[in-house]
Amino acid sequence: MKDRCIVPISAGRPLSALAAVVGLAAGLIASPAAAQKMNLLLDWAWLPYHTVFLTAEDRGFYRDAGLDLKIEQGRGSATTAVVVGQGGFDIGHINVTNAAQAIAKGVPLKVVAVYQHRSSASFIGMKDKVQLKGPESLKGIKIGSTPGGSDGLSLALFTKLNNIPKDSLNIVGLDGAAKRAALLNGVVDVVSGDSHAYAAILRGSGKEPALLLLADYGVPLLGFGFAVNEPFAKREPQAIKKFLAATKRGFDVAVDDPRAACAFIQSKVLIPGSVEQCVDYFMGLVTLSQSPKDANWGRQSPDEWEKLVATLKSVDEIQGDKKSSEYFTNDFVP
Repeated sequence: MKDRCIVPISAGRPLSALAAVVGLAAGLIASPAAAQKMNLLLDWAWLPYHTVFLTAEDRGFYRDAGLDLKIEQGRGSATTAVVVGQGGFDIGHINVTNAAQAIAKGVPLKVVAVYQHRSSASFIGMKDKVQLKGPESLKGIKIGSTPGGSDGLSLALFTKLNNIPKDSLNIVGLDGAAKRAALLNGVVDVVSGDSHAYAAILRGSGKEPALLLLADYGVPLLGFGFAVNEPFAKREPQAIKKFLAATKRGFDVAVDDPRAACAFIQSKVLIPGSVEQCVDYFMGLVTLSQSPKDANWGRQSPDEWEKLVATLKSVDEIQGDKKSSEYFTNDFVP
């Protein structure tokens, strides 16, 4: 909380001067209330790429846009989709595929920007132990995967689109928190998960990662973006525009100097690992994302949405006849 300005008033001060001081103090107290209050729910607990929001906040980009932004940690994109859709938060930083699934189920949500147009869903192993050169290379090795959620969806799509019988793969069910140790200790040969996260983990442990990116093998999932509560979008369209423009500035600063951005977030919140690992993690996501310097940053295409919806329908992840235009809008992008 910012310190308030306290002006001492002497008993002998003339009434006109006293009125001026009171007026000044009232103005100072009232000014923060003039900002548009807005709350953001993240996809997960603090992670390196969340530095863009803290950087934008620290640089005053949200304040300059007239926003009083509150940022809260999330507990997974599927949960963020529901909570934002129910009005618990105005906007969510979210895995867009999870947002699509929620919208198909009737959650009043709209995707307003996508900056990661290719999912980072991957199979990741150690280069000195496995060679990942295509779908067939996954046969005969142990694959650590978390049942349900994004892991289950990615696996279902990958096997279907590449004509691989699911029972031809040796899937070892693991809790999400157990996959890292299982991979490093050789309990499994590869894990399914986000390439930027596990590549940084392996390099931080002195290992060179081997990656098989699902997007390279026909899986058209979308990555991160922003979704808003529909009533909020109708009520406060300008606030959403201002938020996206200010956040884009935060991305620009963080991408230009990721080391400084990582050092900053680690000084503010708990991020495990070194600054170098944070940079590796963050830049791994950046390489799969749209540059904030791109004039079309955040803009979505009907084609990518039609592919996503059709693909999710093919594995019964979504039902119904919603048009792609019911899932997203470009009305708010900078």
